[in-house]
Amino acid sequence: MSEASWRSALQDAQAARPDVSLDRTGFTSHAEECRSAGGAAPEHLADLFLAWAAGRGDPAALRAFDTQVLDRIDPAVRRVDPSASFADEVRQELRVRLLLPAGDGPPRIAEYQARGALLAWVRVAAMRAALNLKRGQRPAVPADDVFEQLVGRDPDPETRHLKTLYRAEFADALRASLAALPDRSRAILRLHFADGMQLARIAALYGVHESTASRWVKAAVEAASTDTRRRLLQRLRLSPASLDSVTRMIQSNLDMSIRAMLVDGAPSESDG
Repeated sequence: MSEASWRSALQDAQAARPDVSLDRTGFTSHAEECRSAGGAAPEHLADLFLAWAAGRGDPAALRAFDTQVLDRIDPAVRRVDPSASFADEVRQELRVRLLLPAGDGPPRIAEYQARGALLAWVRVAAMRAALNLKRGQRPAVPADDVFEQLVGRDPDPETRHLKTLYRAEFADALRASLAALPDRSRAILRLHFADGMQLARIAALYGVHESTASRWVKAAVEAASTDTRRRLLQRLRLSPASLDSVTRMIQSNLDMSIRAMLVDGAPSESDG
């Protein structure tokens, strides 16, 4: 390929992502390094630009990486575990592993050199992550057992009584409410509550400000709480007089209940 054609291909790759707001001067150097190493195939330069921008936390690139790459790893992951919840877990693992800095070094997505398609490269990483997750899985403490412990610790007698009376119904309602959340909301709740990830790292992962990540977490918790309350009232057919008591029951230790449910493996809507 002539130098003129190479420069034109670099420009076309960047022009395909007009919403990327980074200073693009460093991309040419990165592409040249990959080319020297035998990568940067012209037909994959757009993928290289996407990976380069996502690794630098550009919000538009991160969104595109989510929708155009991570959302398409399922065929590879199904060979290890066919469940939709496991694919969600692998996606979450890949976001952390590929997009966040590894110690003092760059994110691992910087290792992509565009010898082939970015999707194929990520699917290989997804298979490895899936196998590692499967090998490293430990039996989780069943959510029902955790709820039983939470009931015993509640200092309010009325709330403790309601939780004892309706523990199974509460667990079912919360499980269904978490499954009904949008994918991103469920993912950030799992990152924050089940994996213990700080808001600053969640924000970096999604290319947003920490305050935005905080609002996302609060909104997801509120949505789960509201929907759990609706499901309980519908299922138990409680009187309006019981509304305040049910609301207190849901709000009591809600964060710990969500954590218990997500660690235990709440299903996604697509699980049926």
